[in-house]
Amino acid sequence: MKQPRVIATLTACAVVVGLGAVLPGSIAGAGSRSQGSPAFTTVPTRNVAGVDGSGGARAHGPNVNVTHKTDAQSETTIAVDPTSHLRAVTAANDLGDTANVYQTSDAGRTWSDAGLGLTSFCYDPWLDYNAAGDAFYAYECSAFATQQWIAYRKAGTTNWVKTQFSAGTFPDRDMVAVDTHPSSPGFGRVYVGYDDANASNAAFVQYSANGFGNWQKSPKINDASRTIGNNVTTAANGDVIAAWEDFDGGKIFSDRSTTGGSSWGSDHLVTDLRINTTGFFIFIPPQPQRGVLPMPFMATAPEGTTFSGRIYVTYMDKSPTGADTDVYVRFSDNSGQTWSPEVKVNDDTNQAYQFHPAIDVAPDGTVGVSFYDTRTDPTNDEKTNRVWSYSTDGGVTWSANEIVTTATSDESGFGDPNDYGDYEGMSASGLAHPSFGLVWTDSRASATAEDMFVAGART
Repeated sequence: MKQPRVIATLTACAVVVGLGAVLPGSIAGAGSRSQGSPAFTTVPTRNVAGVDGSGGARAHGPNVNVTHKTDAQSETTIAVDPTSHLRAVTAANDLGDTANVYQTSDAGRTWSDAGLGLTSFCYDPWLDYNAAGDAFYAYECSAFATQQWIAYRKAGTTNWVKTQFSAGTFPDRDMVAVDTHPSSPGFGRVYVGYDDANASNAAFVQYSANGFGNWQKSPKINDASRTIGNNVTTAANGDVIAAWEDFDGGKIFSDRSTTGGSSWGSDHLVTDLRINTTGFFIFIPPQPQRGVLPMPFMATAPEGTTFSGRIYVTYMDKSPTGADTDVYVRFSDNSGQTWSPEVKVNDDTNQAYQFHPAIDVAPDGTVGVSFYDTRTDPTNDEKTNRVWSYSTDGGVTWSANEIVTTATSDESGFGDPNDYGDYEGMSASGLAHPSFGLVWTDSRASATAEDMFVAGART
């Protein structure tokens, strides 16, 4: 396969990226519990301190600092407007402020506050667009522990409309997904996946016909055990597919709804994890304070492509031959009823740590995956780069990995207990030529603390 190329500037042929956010020997971890609650949660720890990044470089083009803020950012998300690749929105946790949204109208050259105007501490951001260019932003806030939030901004307007709805007793690790398949009977429907941390981490989906109101809560999705990272994607036939980590059982499961989220079938095994998940967070050299979670992330091949309707899932797992972790992809051609064998995406040979994968599919069906990688720090596996790869044959083989970051980051004990957070973002552009926007948390020497960076990549 041809080599991927990181573009020097985010031009009209590239997409911008949004935001954000292992162990030697045995892999083990301790759970993080919310205060006053028996639940396992991913609520950020707000203890802000300067992070002293590394300055090592493997230049592949400019990386754009979106935030330039004095406090640490983590857990980034990005979405590119399908009606114009020049427009995109990003967001990230901010441990000293809140998870506000940023916007660009020049393909990522410059960024500005998108005017969401949050005032309380909010976190777990996730962004998506519908086919008309309306933006949707899912998030949670510490002051409203029983509420899930969704904000939307209609195309051509500047005003965000914020809506909250009851999502149980403690919604956590939410994400938003819009059905953008033109032939789908659910075209335009909006879904928010999450788990209820105070209800045995049960998985749920909230759904709306258009995302502007009338939100409904699904029945509990998972058949057994506790969950984290309940993520959703849709298929052209209207199916809704959810996938999550079962941290008690050390597995990733999926389930399908054929009724737009109002009912669910039986759980289907995606993978048996080799990594020990029973302690919830797993502590690895590049993320030793927060720990990591092998949560799944999904994307669907668009209609009209060679692998139309194929569902892809990416996740981190322990290497079969060492203590390090790798990034894998599986796919399904029947809405998650069965899954392919796993394929390793990272191509390092020095047993480095790969974690926090993100995935999306371009309009032509090209699949992109990005992740943190310690391969350039073989001594202690603490310094990371953001790396990406792509597949043009439906996820069977992957291109030679390309380092996107122009400097390394180091989160291994520099004062921020949230480290990189729990996930990072990625978004494919609406261009015919496969282009992807990557976003991540970065603590390089030039960053203020941990800033949100973006870069464009194309095949």
